[in-house]
Amino acid sequence: MIPQYRQQPPKPPDEDFSPQMVVPSSIELFSFYRLTLAQCAKLSTGAKLVELCKVFAKYLDQYAQQVLLFYVSERSSGQTPSKIPQLEDTILVLNTADYCFNTCTQLEEKIRSRIDEGYKAIVDLQSQADAFMGIASATVRALVRRVEVDIERTWREMRNTGWSKMEMVGDQSSWVAEMLQNIKRRSTEVLGMLHKQQYARAFCDNLVDSVANAFIVSIFQCKPISEVGAEQMLLDSYALKKGFEDLLNINTKPNTPSPAGYIKRVNQSMSRLDPILKTLQVRPSPPEALVQAYLIHIADRSDTNFRKILDLKGLRKQDQSHLLELFQAHRASSRNEKLQQTSALLAPLAVSGTSPGGVGGPTIASGLGNLSSAATLSTSNLPARFDPSTFGSAIMNAARDGVDRLGTPTLGSTPSQTPSGATSPPTQQQSSAAGRASFEIPTPGGMGTTNLNENLRNIGKFFKRDIGGLGGRFGSGLKAADEAG
Repeated sequence: MIPQYRQQPPKPPDEDFSPQMVVPSSIELFSFYRLTLAQCAKLSTGAKLVELCKVFAKYLDQYAQQVLLFYVSERSSGQTPSKIPQLEDTILVLNTADYCFNTCTQLEEKIRSRIDEGYKAIVDLQSQADAFMGIASATVRALVRRVEVDIERTWREMRNTGWSKMEMVGDQSSWVAEMLQNIKRRSTEVLGMLHKQQYARAFCDNLVDSVANAFIVSIFQCKPISEVGAEQMLLDSYALKKGFEDLLNINTKPNTPSPAGYIKRVNQSMSRLDPILKTLQVRPSPPEALVQAYLIHIADRSDTNFRKILDLKGLRKQDQSHLLELFQAHRASSRNEKLQQTSALLAPLAVSGTSPGGVGGPTIASGLGNLSSAATLSTSNLPARFDPSTFGSAIMNAARDGVDRLGTPTLGSTPSQTPSGATSPPTQQQSSAAGRASFEIPTPGGMGTTNLNENLRNIGKFFKRDIGGLGGRFGSGLKAADEAG
């Protein structure tokens, strides 16, 4: 059945797309399972039913990996270009993953209701349900990537701005308006196809985190930055934050207020820029002012990170020595003894050695790759500089490496802490996936299948935890959760 399902298109050619549609083979598969369960239960309600449950689990894993992931992976044949998954196909896979998650749980409950009491504890399809949630997480992240490609040009404009030559702060920079226009245009299209509110919220959360991280990485490519330039950047970040506040309701009636929980998430994500920019706004003379600003806003004891700020300001090496000595003296005082050793915000980042927009500095892709290694488990190690030719393979690499938490990494958080407070497992050399160009669907029983399945389950567990906080059991309690903030 599985090879046959994989050969079928996600949507029958004679049917029109709808936001509620699922891949037909998923309904067929579970209908077959229900019929098989009913027939088997008539013959045995003991060990044989346990064996049947294991068979169900095996082929559910195969359906997740070899059918649903296959639909959103790039597929090349010979010298022909890779086929990039269409937006409608991505939505279909998301809907199907959600359907399979819920139906797995129902099937498990149905088996337990039929099986003998001594075997009930053995019946378990939660690993398969979590794997389907992992696919849902990867598809949400894939939707965010479609927005990221639209705004890459505006990031280049931002990096090419002469931030060291500004004499006064004006209105928001021109690139901000263009970026918000592109974000809202693409988000209108995507959100119009997401019929479940928790996935719309997950998309927006993920997108805001992505932009905040890309902004921070771009700051480190804009050396040197003057005090006026830093103030302008801060104003631009506030303009982006304001623009994001109505993103979730972009397809609703005008003046519809956004949920309080979403506004809080936007504020938390975009405020991660503040410590860097507020420190950069302080002049190096008198030197005590800059040192104190660093200790207040960045709040760590790292010489390396302090030098990064000095480099960003464009200070010459010979002018940094006195500031560094002063920094070391102030951090040794009793009032600063509780400072963290190093800021998770600055530790993964490197200052570009070239002028803004110049060749030779680190790319956003490499910057986000570093952040991925230092922050939470996340699909943000998909290549941050979007390449349509590797769109599908990038998604699959994220699943294969187990680096998805439905969101970009949280700058400034510890490696084990997610933005919502959920604990994440250790990362797995996450930057290695950025730049991989191909992904091969594993064959049943192979080592690749085992690793992929385990990673999909881990992805799904953390996605389920996140999305559960948005609305309990996939939709219930969403309004109450948001109002609680």
